[in-house]
Amino acid sequence: MLRSDSANVRQTPIPKSEFVWMAPVMPFGNVKKVKSSKGHTTLPIGSTSRIAFEIDATRAGCCRVAQSLLSREPVNHAELEDCARLDEALARAHRLLKATVRGIMLSRLKRTNRARGRR
Repeated sequence: MLRSDSANVRQTPIPKSEFVWMAPVMPFGNVKKVKSSKGHTTLPIGSTSRIAFEIDATRAGCCRVAQSLLSREPVNHAELEDCARLDEALARAHRLLKATVRGIMLSRLKRTNRARGRR
């Protein structure tokens, strides 16, 4: 059970006196620069691929809804048209996202191969 002391700071209860004494001990003047081992910044390629997968899953959901709409009598053509428009928009976004990720990955491979050839 957490106490509601005003002496505690942060979400984890740490007495203020312990928190204050931690900062002056850190050696700020002795920090050396560390060279990154990567030649490029980290792009969220994995997250982007997951988004592409989610778009594909959403398109599958649109197909299921369209099948459900077609199985009803009378067919609601307005909703079916909206479903088709949404599916087309998702398809365009999916193609663009996949093509962009593919292009980035290929350009990185080419740069890596060229850099290895210079050594």
